[in-house]
Amino acid sequence: MENFEKKQRVSKLRISYLILLLACVVGAGSYGYYVYTVFRDWQLNMPQPQVEKLIKDLRLYHLQTRHFPATLNEVNELIWHTRPTPNYGNDGRRARTKNYYYYYTKVDEETCAIWALPVGRQRHYASSYFVVLSPAWLRGWKGNDVDDEAIAKLPAVPTQDDLAELKMRELPARVFTAQK
Repeated sequence: MENFEKKQRVSKLRISYLILLLACVVGAGSYGYYVYTVFRDWQLNMPQPQVEKLIKDLRLYHLQTRHFPATLNEVNELIWHTRPTPNYGNDGRRARTKNYYYYYTKVDEETCAIWALPVGRQRHYASSYFVVLSPAWLRGWKGNDVDDEAIAKLPAVPTQDDLAELKMRELPARVFTAQK
């Protein structure tokens, strides 16, 4: 009779340990999946500037047409060929991609200006850019993220004082070699 009671206690103890082990495995798996989803969300929402690609494409457009486009729709027709055509705003000068907001302005036939501003929940991890581009040179400024109210008030082509107010610092100027 004692052997039977002893076997029953040992059997109940084994089941308790087995359930505890299973709970630990499920808990560790759930936590691992949670960490994975947080990391994936962080990666998807991280602003990724595409300023260099935009500069390259605008220079290519200028090389082919000998002037900068008035709107981003013109760049899409000649260089990007994106179908369906993205919405570039009412004036065709605004774009949003990879959690960055771009605002394009044609200053004259040989000069254009671009704002590249991070948007979204993780905007504070990225930098804001302002670029003035011509076929022969580029001047750029880099600064911290800008909140939505300030984005709405930004001038298309700011003065040095406007850039200083936004605490943007000038990057080294670039001079391009002769185009063929």
